[in-house]
Amino acid sequence: MIRNVYDAVYNNLIGGGAYIRIIKGCIFTLLVFMLALAVAALLAAGLSFLRTSQRGGLRMFGAGVTFLCKGTPIYLALLLWYYTFLGGMHRGGFIIAVLVLGIYGGGHLTDILARGIKKEAKIRTAAVNRRARREFFSALLPFITEQSLFEIKRLLCILLQMSSLIGLVGVNDLARVLLQNGLRTQYPFFALFCAVIFYLLLQLLLEAVFAWIGKALTGEAEE
Repeated sequence: MIRNVYDAVYNNLIGGGAYIRIIKGCIFTLLVFMLALAVAALLAAGLSFLRTSQRGGLRMFGAGVTFLCKGTPIYLALLLWYYTFLGGMHRGGFIIAVLVLGIYGGGHLTDILARGIKKEAKIRTAAVNRRARREFFSALLPFITEQSLFEIKRLLCILLQMSSLIGLVGVNDLARVLLQNGLRTQYPFFALFCAVIFYLLLQLLLEAVFAWIGKALTGEAEE
């Protein structure tokens, strides 16, 4: 029993330089996730500005773009980007993974921020709302982001899970590396189990980061 466990661990995670490929897969996954968050944040900042504009045309345009970003099935978006815009590029898989995950997350993040801004506007006077609009990016958006931390955390947890699917389209994702090792060593379920553990640990880290942010901002631990 102990020998079998040792062989499974060694063959899948150590032997044949497997740990090198796994480390590269971890780095790829984390890079995709972090860069996609940057894309999502930038996109959501712009779209939430349009979604809450006083001008109806801008609101409709922002709503339309948001709908496309969050409504397009993520797997179909991967295929579309790969076979049309960036197909054949040497590092196309990485770029596509970042853009598709970032755009999808940006659409949903826009909904969270726009909903918070509209809710806040209802309890403020017209004069305060006009001033907040002038300071949208410097004051209003950071304030709404702070108020929406719980919803943003849930979204990031979902995006983290989706990064496994996104990475499978690329060539260096952790899950694919582990699966290849598993097929080579005839322990496919062990490899998939390791991939699950990796993503669970990342999610725990994400929960801890948001708990720290919430405590730093409010002085109270998140429930």
